[in-house]
Amino acid sequence: MRLFRTFLLLTLLAGAVPTAVLAAFLAQRSEGLPASTLGALLASFAGAVLLSALVARSLVTPLEACVRGALDIARGRFGRQVEVRARNEIGDLAYTFNHMSRELASYDAENRRLIAALEQGYLDTIRSLAGAIDAKDPYTRGHAQRVADLSVEIGREMGLGDAELRALAYGGILHDIGKIGIPEPLLGKATPLSEPELELMRAHPGIGAEIVKGVEFLRDAAPAIRGHHERWDGTGYPDRLVGDAIPLVARIVNAADTWDACTSERPYQAAIPAGEGLPILASLRGSQIDPGVHDALVRVLRRRGALPAERAA
Repeated sequence: MRLFRTFLLLTLLAGAVPTAVLAAFLAQRSEGLPASTLGALLASFAGAVLLSALVARSLVTPLEACVRGALDIARGRFGRQVEVRARNEIGDLAYTFNHMSRELASYDAENRRLIAALEQGYLDTIRSLAGAIDAKDPYTRGHAQRVADLSVEIGREMGLGDAELRALAYGGILHDIGKIGIPEPLLGKATPLSEPELELMRAHPGIGAEIVKGVEFLRDAAPAIRGHHERWDGTGYPDRLVGDAIPLVARIVNAADTWDACTSERPYQAAIPAGEGLPILASLRGSQIDPGVHDALVRVLRRRGALPAERAA
């Protein structure tokens, strides 16, 4: 709008100043202007105003279209096209803008395809690492993927964003990656572990965190790997964190891991039927499991049909 006013003022001055000079000259020569001459001058001035407005509008409208298109591109809306029919330099500008916009859209689509392929490669690598754990401990086959899937569902239930959900997917799959450093006889032992054996087993979160340390795309998942055995009441390991000091991704993976461990066959325990798992979850709420995460987990399990629907009070 400011540009329109500027163009209008300039074209108006260009058209009206000669008319005003002519009127002053005639008035001086004739010591006054006849009514007919005055009317002609006023008509000429009005025509100058109208013509100035039309010229200003014809210049400003295509420029405004280009500005709006540029703002759309700045906001990431690549491919935006502007319609300018002018056969002049402004038309050439619009044509160049449209070509640039199409090229940016093409580059953006290619970048998105490459990023998706890269992320898929990351995920395939992660699954291969998880497969290494399954090879050492056949009792946990599929456990990592189930924990990852359930963790992501809990995260969605809690309204987490894409970055947090990705961290849960990666952290869930790799939460036990540190068991690569645990002797196989210990992993498959059916009798209770001795205190030295427990200490060795409790080292796996720290080992896992060291394995992924320095891997940039796993940076946000690392807290889930290190902290998935921390407890809400501070009696967990390896860092004995309490409450909200435990990263949220770790609290969520802890809950998903606990549920899957209870309902899966293990060398030291038979699988618990899903319907009987609710009291176990309730007993852990506020001690091991974050109450908010517990409640989200229960809602997810009810929606999955793994738990009976909640009765009305």
